[in-house]
Amino acid sequence: MDPWLIVAGALLFVAPPLCLLGWLAAIVRDELRRPRVPVLMYHRFVAQRRLDAGELVEEERVWVVTDLEFEDHCRSLRAAGYEAIDLDQLVAGFAGRASLPSKPIVFTFDDGYTSCIEIATPTLERHGMRGVFYVVLEPDEHSRELVQGKDGWLAPDQLRAMHTAGHTIGSHTVTHGLLSEMDEAGVRWELTESKRRLEEILSAEVAHFCIPRAGGNRKIEQMTAEAGYRTCTGSGKGTANPSRDLLHLPRIGVPRGQRGAHLVARLEPMRAARERLLAEIRMIPTRLLGPSAGYQIRQVLYGGPIRRALLQDRLGILVGVVACGWVSLGVAWLLALR
Repeated sequence: MDPWLIVAGALLFVAPPLCLLGWLAAIVRDELRRPRVPVLMYHRFVAQRRLDAGELVEEERVWVVTDLEFEDHCRSLRAAGYEAIDLDQLVAGFAGRASLPSKPIVFTFDDGYTSCIEIATPTLERHGMRGVFYVVLEPDEHSRELVQGKDGWLAPDQLRAMHTAGHTIGSHTVTHGLLSEMDEAGVRWELTESKRRLEEILSAEVAHFCIPRAGGNRKIEQMTAEAGYRTCTGSGKGTANPSRDLLHLPRIGVPRGQRGAHLVARLEPMRAARERLLAEIRMIPTRLLGPSAGYQIRQVLYGGPIRRALLQDRLGILVGVVACGWVSLGVAWLLALR
């Protein structure tokens, strides 16, 4: 038996699964660190009665949650002992300057849609909770067209009302553009101008930023600190803990169709570790080809035959099947060499 063929087979069929297991082990170790703070990510909301009455057709399953589902989420999280905190508390807690609840959680909402003040904030307040709302001030044409006839954008007086009620207003840039495709001057303008305008509207400091459309990188995250922000969230997945970079805070996306009990289960360390690994796998096209190409590839996949796997947390099964198949090919390779 040629030893070089054995080495080649090992590198080809054994090394990748072992690397995957090592990657998962590192993620599990990180997810078990305390204190753990799940940071939930929402976007838009829709009233279930409007869907039932046929007043609105909404096929988006990833970024839209119904009012009844969100009510169920808040109720289930409270019943499970979770207490909502804001990002200032998270920062102080991680730095040891303040104590955190035994089961803290942060609600974040991207883009700044009017459905947030119509559905999200009243629901949060009924359950004694509060949220962090990342706002776009002048959404670009692409962003406006996505929600035309379905949703609107928060106005300054609504932002002031939410701030007065105890919710946090953060920046999501001025235009919702892809920062990674802008020059440095354009990025700095988006960061500083959105902060300046929001602080003028609220008469208060704006210290938290969210990178839109998975268009970030380490340089942009560092620029957020230079612009005066204390935290930055983006496309990173998983649970926040003191070992995680405040300029790269991970979050857990909540899709439409998810029951509250399922959401609570997703926040457990082992489940969160699994989802973090799968989210990293989903982001491979973006990391290799950039946000625009990655977005196009995801659109094709979500419309293709593995749509159900991507949307219903079945990607883990698909990855497991591929890994087992890969190892089986390795065994077949070794048997063929005998």
